[in-house]
Amino acid sequence: MNTTSIQIPYRQHGGLSNAGRHIGKAVRARKDLAVLIVQVQEVERLCAAMGHEQAGEILDDLYMGLRTIARDDDAVERISDRKFAVLLSGLRNRGHVTLAANKIGRLAAEAVEDSPRKIKLGTTIGIALYPQNGKDPAELMRLAEIASLDGSRRHDPVCFFEEQAATQLFSDWGLELRLEDALQSGDLEVYFQAKTCLKTNRIVGAEALMRWHEPEIGQISPDVFIALAESTGRIIDLTQFAIQSACRKLADWQKTSAGLSVAVNVTPSIIQSREIIDVVQSATSIWGVSPESLTLEVTENALMEDREASHDVLTALRDLGARISIDDFGTGYSSLAYLKEIPADELKIDRSFVMGMHSDSGDRKIVEHTIGIAKSFGLSVVAEGIENQLLLDELRRLECDFGQGYFISRPVPADDFEKLFVGQTTDPDASG
Repeated sequence: MNTTSIQIPYRQHGGLSNAGRHIGKAVRARKDLAVLIVQVQEVERLCAAMGHEQAGEILDDLYMGLRTIARDDDAVERISDRKFAVLLSGLRNRGHVTLAANKIGRLAAEAVEDSPRKIKLGTTIGIALYPQNGKDPAELMRLAEIASLDGSRRHDPVCFFEEQAATQLFSDWGLELRLEDALQSGDLEVYFQAKTCLKTNRIVGAEALMRWHEPEIGQISPDVFIALAESTGRIIDLTQFAIQSACRKLADWQKTSAGLSVAVNVTPSIIQSREIIDVVQSATSIWGVSPESLTLEVTENALMEDREASHDVLTALRDLGARISIDDFGTGYSSLAYLKEIPADELKIDRSFVMGMHSDSGDRKIVEHTIGIAKSFGLSVVAEGIENQLLLDELRRLECDFGQGYFISRPVPADDFEKLFVGQTTDPDASG
């Protein structure tokens, strides 16, 4: 499900050819030079909020603003509808270049301050230096582009070219092609980790966790391929695969265990996109499972990145019937005032607090208070990281609703998970 880049009208200027001439002039004069590629982010959101014409005018104004703050020996060129080349000469060190880049970032942020809509215009700035990184004008532009791509991948607004990072970036491009193949070939697999009702000691659901065994490379960590999918725009495809796979298995399992549910993790960018609503609606409809038996887990920090967008999407998902779980609760910075506004059904206590309960009184208090907070807001609560009987018993005493952890079950393939709950009669009061 790939998206195409929105093209917006803009005043055409000298672009790449002029930028190359300016770099060549500085190189011939043997002046220190910083080449900045300024990539404007969230242009699609800007166009959706204001229309293409007004968005184009804002970016034109940004171009003129960049020219206004440029010094006599600097140069600014527009090289695409959302990308600028800024050439800074005579800066003494990387710290001064960073200060200049931050000033450009602030200028972009101010470009829509007077708008009636609350829109943040962000930038990713890739930087290559002469003579440290190269001496050829075309090569310096290329290296600055690589730095910009690296910055976008790492969500770093200011990124200097680094050889090691460039090597990793090219390596990721190869892995990206393998990931595309894996989505089609079946190399990706969804494992399931049991979720147990602590009151009845019965399995009431599972968390779906993706695994990738690449034929040539071997097992690839979810942290690696999920971050790769996020940075390359394939995260919606990966999420769709996970939800479709989970719903397909759930449809089979509910034939014998009607109360069983499944949870799928969603990343910050997904929870801010309304595309996930169609994905959930399609998957539950295709496989004939009730949306109420699907839980979407989103981290506490993800909710804080764009409160308005995530709130709207979560509300729409709950309107469909899907349940919302706040994952890794306690590790973020949300206030209780905001918590009462979040459209959620469940809190998941981060495993680090659960595993430290018996060795750290602070961790135990966090767990105890989180359970109390959840119940005061009418939310169910899940404890992750249950590694032994002592933790399980303590969580029961604290009246925690549900639990996950290696002591209960590790993530296992679908067939092995089925063996864990087969023959169970699910307690209707344990479904939460």
